[in-house]
Amino acid sequence: MEQQVPIESNSRIRSGDRHPDYCLVFMHIPRTAGTTLYPSLQWNYPPHQTLHIDIPKNELHRMEQVPLEYRSNLRLLHGHFAFGVHKYVPRTCRYVTVLREPVTRVISAYKHVLKRTGHPYHERVIRERIDLEEFIQTFWLEEKRNRQIRNLCNEYGAPVNQDLLEQAKRNLEGFLVVGLTERFEETFALIRRTVRLRVPFYVTRNVGFPLQASERAIQLIREREELDMELYTFAQHLFDERVKAQGSSFGLEVLAYRAMQPVSRAAGSRKAEDVLRRLSAARAAWDRARVRPLEDERPDPSFSWGGRSLPLPTVSSLERRSAG
Repeated sequence: MEQQVPIESNSRIRSGDRHPDYCLVFMHIPRTAGTTLYPSLQWNYPPHQTLHIDIPKNELHRMEQVPLEYRSNLRLLHGHFAFGVHKYVPRTCRYVTVLREPVTRVISAYKHVLKRTGHPYHERVIRERIDLEEFIQTFWLEEKRNRQIRNLCNEYGAPVNQDLLEQAKRNLEGFLVVGLTERFEETFALIRRTVRLRVPFYVTRNVGFPLQASERAIQLIREREELDMELYTFAQHLFDERVKAQGSSFGLEVLAYRAMQPVSRAAGSRKAEDVLRRLSAARAAWDRARVRPLEDERPDPSFSWGGRSLPLPTVSSLERRSAG
């Protein structure tokens, strides 16, 4: 069984640095509101210590294509990948993820196919006017079922069984935060408190259009996502325990985020993101002015030029370079 790298008991907060000294790993499970969450995390970490990477199924070893020196200095790793990516980051890692109620997650996947013209299923679904029921029966095959368990166990081949479910539960118990899409404001407040976000805001993105599912379609999903539904119930218990452990101010914070929800939805534009990035940069500059950075906090010269942090090449770009 894969084990999570535990947080060190002596993990410390450096003077002038509000983030704990570990790499935060945000495992973005598809269709769980990760597109809303991860930009907010990015705004709070130095670009030269951040990596966004999507890794294909069963190919975590691709992390080795990222230079070891860069991986060693990471403070935020996020993207679509399976549990176990921490094995390729030579420092303490803590996981954060968000789970979604399986019925709504599958419906969201269908809406995604309808909306994205580049999706491999899009043309056929539109041309043949495939509704949700037929989509589930035609496309929601074994390898797509119980995806949340598969991500948490890095298992994409064999059918999901009770043993994999129990392994997924054990892995979740070691996560820093296990959030729920359906309770996003509480999830964000928990993450904000746990990792001490400097810019404690988010912009709601990728909001789907309304779709009324038939009772038959819902039943079909429940039959195919039975173990993911059990996992989600387990995650709800973990989440409720974390919420209960918060102080009285937590409820007020959640109410504030709920009140801002209309603004957050309306602000899902490039201009709003730019404002928040400026706030993050201003706060970081203020911190640097107060405390001289430690040697290991300075940008890696191999990824910095003219005082501007350069993006780390993605796996795909590295492949293109090697092919050229």
